[in-house]
Amino acid sequence: MCDTSKQYPRAVAALAVVVLAAACSGGTTVVSSDATTTTTTAVETTTTTAATTTTTAITTTTTVVTTTTEPEPFEWTLMAGGDVLMDRTAPAGIDPFASLEPHLSTADLAMVNVEMTISDRGTAIAGKTYTFRAPPIAADIIAEAGIDLATVANNHARDYGTDAFIDTMNLLSDAGVTVLGAGNTDTEAYTPKVVTLGHSEQEVSVAFIAASLVMPWGFGATTSRPGIADGNDRNRVLANVRVAAESNDVVIVTLHWGIERNTCPEPTHVTFANQLLDAGATAVIGHHPHVLQPVEFEDGKLIAFSLGNFAWHPRSTITADTGILELQFTDANLTGFDFHPHVLGTNGKPEPVGSGARFDRINEIVSGQCEKHDPPPVVTTTTVADATTTTTTVADATTTTVAAAETTTTTAATAQTTTTTSQDG
Repeated sequence: MCDTSKQYPRAVAALAVVVLAAACSGGTTVVSSDATTTTTTAVETTTTTAATTTTTAITTTTTVVTTTTEPEPFEWTLMAGGDVLMDRTAPAGIDPFASLEPHLSTADLAMVNVEMTISDRGTAIAGKTYTFRAPPIAADIIAEAGIDLATVANNHARDYGTDAFIDTMNLLSDAGVTVLGAGNTDTEAYTPKVVTLGHSEQEVSVAFIAASLVMPWGFGATTSRPGIADGNDRNRVLANVRVAAESNDVVIVTLHWGIERNTCPEPTHVTFANQLLDAGATAVIGHHPHVLQPVEFEDGKLIAFSLGNFAWHPRSTITADTGILELQFTDANLTGFDFHPHVLGTNGKPEPVGSGARFDRINEIVSGQCEKHDPPPVVTTTTVADATTTTTTVADATTTTVAAAETTTTTAATAQTTTTTSQDG
C-alpha cells in the first residue's frame, strides 16, 4: 500500500558560449605575397593595398549553477481497527470489511487485533467459557482487506491449543500479514516487528510492539512454549520500547487490556500508557473492552485506549459502536488523527455512520466524555436468615459483602481480567 517511485528533479543552469568574429576584404586586383601590387596604364595608376583582417576571440565565462533541493516531506497514514472475530463470517465466505469508509487498503499501513484462532485443527480448551476459531480462509480475507499487521496477543490466541496457534501465525504470515505479539518462544513474541516506508531519499522505520494484559493460564510464551507476549511484565515491555525507539523513527505499541464494557480506561492503564510514551512510543493503541474508549493526542503522541469491536458478531448496543482510527504522519512526526465512526450491521460487519444518536455517542466517547456512557453498576441484594448479601458487578469487577457474618470478600477487577466472563469474550 505504500508509493516508493517518486522522483525529485534538480535544476541546472544552461551553458552558453558565444564567439564573435569579424572579417573584411576589398580591391579588384590580384594580391601578391608582398601584400601590395601596382599596375600602370596609359590612363591612370591604381594602387591596391591588401587589407589585413584581425579576428579577436571573445571569451565568455559561464557559471554552472547546481541547485540542491530537499526531498519532499513523506506523508503517510496508519489505520487501526479493534477486535476482529470471523468464526461466523469466514465459513460463509463473507468479507466483513467490504463496507468500510475509508477502506483499509487506502492506508500505507493497516492494523487490527485478530481475536480468534485461525485453523481447522485443535480442540477447544476445557473449562474456557468462550473459545473462538475461524477456518484458514479467514487469513486470506484479512490480507485482501488491506490489513498489513495483526496482533494476536489476546485472550483467544490459544483457544484451540498449540497446533492451532501455530497455524494462526503461519496462515497470516503466508497471506502477507505481519503477526505481532506472538512467537514460538518468548523472545520471538516480545521482539518488535519493523516496517520500512518511503523511498531512497526519505525512509521511515516503524517498529510495532504488541502484548496482552489479559492472560489466561498457559497463554504466555516461554523459552519452550509458543504463545503471546505477557503485557503484565511491564518492565520488559518498557525496555523493548526504549530499545526500539533508539533505532527506529516511530514506535507503535498495541495492547490487549481494560475492563469489558467500561468506556473509561483503568487508572493503572492510563499510567502505563504514559510510561510507554515516555519510553519512546509514538502511539499506544488498545482493545479488549468491546466498547470504544477515549483517544488522547498531544505533542505528537497518541493514546487510543480501546477501539471496540471492529468485526464481530451482530450487536445493537454500545458494543456495536466502532470505527477506524487514522493516524497521519509527516516523515517521523505524528501530526494528527481522524476517527471514522462505524457501527456493526448485518453479520457484524462495520458500516459507516454519519449522524444520529449512535454517531453522537461515538464522538463523545472518543473525545473524552466517557463517564457519560460508562455502564452503571448492577446491584442485587439477597437476604438469607440474618445475613444480607449485596453484590455489585461492574463489568468484570465483583465485590461481595456479607454484613451479618462480618465477612468481606473482594475480587479485584484487575484479577478478573485473566478470565473471560462476558458474552463478548
